[in-house]
Amino acid sequence: MLLDVKDLNLSFRTYGQTRHILKGVNLQIPEGGRVALIGETGSGKSVTSKAILGTLPDTARITSGQILFDSEDILQKKAEAREKMKGTAFSIIMQDPLSSFNPVFRIGQHLEDVLRYADIRLGEVTNHEDRIRRIDEVLQMVQLGDPERVRKAYPAQLSGGMRQRVLIALALLHQPRLLIADEPGTALDVTIQDEILNLINRLVDENGLSLLMITHNLGVVRQTADDVYVMRFGEIVEHGPIGSIFRAPKQAYTQQLVEAIPALYGERVKEQPQVEVLEGEKPVIEVEDVSKIFESRRFLRGKSEFKAVQNVSFDVFRGEVFGLAGESGSGKTTMARMIMGIMEASTGSITIDGHTRGLWNKDKDLRKKIQIIYQNPGTSLNPKRTVRQTLSVPLKALGYDAQKIDARIRELLNYVELPEHYMSAYAHELSGGQKQRVAIARAIAAEPEIIILDEPTSALDVSVQASVIKLLQRLRDELGLTYLFISHDLSLMRNFCSRIAIMRKGQLVEQGTVRDVFENPKHDYTRTLISAIPVMTEEEEQQKPEVSAEVRAQFLV
Repeated sequence: MLLDVKDLNLSFRTYGQTRHILKGVNLQIPEGGRVALIGETGSGKSVTSKAILGTLPDTARITSGQILFDSEDILQKKAEAREKMKGTAFSIIMQDPLSSFNPVFRIGQHLEDVLRYADIRLGEVTNHEDRIRRIDEVLQMVQLGDPERVRKAYPAQLSGGMRQRVLIALALLHQPRLLIADEPGTALDVTIQDEILNLINRLVDENGLSLLMITHNLGVVRQTADDVYVMRFGEIVEHGPIGSIFRAPKQAYTQQLVEAIPALYGERVKEQPQVEVLEGEKPVIEVEDVSKIFESRRFLRGKSEFKAVQNVSFDVFRGEVFGLAGESGSGKTTMARMIMGIMEASTGSITIDGHTRGLWNKDKDLRKKIQIIYQNPGTSLNPKRTVRQTLSVPLKALGYDAQKIDARIRELLNYVELPEHYMSAYAHELSGGQKQRVAIARAIAAEPEIIILDEPTSALDVSVQASVIKLLQRLRDELGLTYLFISHDLSLMRNFCSRIAIMRKGQLVEQGTVRDVFENPKHDYTRTLISAIPVMTEEEEQQKPEVSAEVRAQFLV
């Protein structure tokens, strides 16, 4: 057994209080094995990896247990000996490729510093030419075809996929035996994530590595692992081969996780019915031939233009959930800002319930008709305000007097299924799901007819995502709302929207009913997006459209 974690218990001591984080964790990774550790935020996944790597903060204490690597307990090793294991015995691929680099250093300097520091740790001496030779070798290994250009580039000059490949190269510089991948595709678009996961699989096979994949995405698990450990609140609640865990999970928590994953095909798909449109009925949102061009002037370079949105047209009817999908930079959020009136279209027209949308219309009734729920509730809520103060702001703007405000806030909290005592809570005292419910309550305070949902669940765990989507569906039915749902999560859109439009580089490449788009995609980009979505079952995998490597390569950024 390459790695054997036995009955590991770990606590954090902060502000005079002790919190037990890991509780009797047992985990095994055989030589050449592929193991996944799954669980939601706060389950203890990343803490477990830090305990293995020896990168725990000073406030952490391992109170009991063993971490055996090649049958030796690394917890009993001296700090110097353990430091030498980093990068050689095991190494890690971090989650966010942008925040993992210093933006003022070139990529080559990052890589060479790692090698130079390793020389100090291992008591070896290599010269600059040897280090550059090794760096180029590893960059080519991770399919970065022009190592010299990559070395001379700054992190901001590389795409997200290229930065993630550099992180993988960093992890492989010293040929480790165990590769730990901590959510390696979470910050990437689905097509890039698929390429990165395929690359990790290939590198593990070609170099005879063992793999510990840490993730909350069960589709990623099926693509990269053979055995699965399910973690919750610092404990391993279930363990077994991937097939048995997904087909017949024994524990209620694992069952909940599996049921919360949106399906692409098969019986688990919760297909939404089409909205009945009466003859002569006009859409509540009409987008006609809209373009948005950003202009910039640079010294000695003159004026340049960037077309963020190009000749986009679509309609949304009353009571509908219309999906606007696409990867980063496709123009989805720019389109949402123009519909909201935060940004003005360069050409074309946007009509909201028969009223032409301009830049911040002075018509108060029009502004009430449409509200927006943002992506991250942690940043969209003011940390200095209580829930009551947050919800009071739109109510005061609507003319509610002090006596009626509390009654309306209680009504809003009841709508989003939060107890009244949360009125006095601050944002940091709420979970991610509770914060998003407060954001939803704020959006419906003005009694809108239309709500733009801009990636409203991307910052949430999968089970919390399922509960928020269920809440949004109930509110739509009870309040007669119309949703414009903006997301890059096509699995979720498959189960939440009735119609969908696909954007790429500012252009609308395909639109239609959800069933038509997913079961009979017309555009190669749509087919590529769907084929790259990680799914849980072999049956779903077989139903995804086939896309050649040549076609896929056209759409990789």
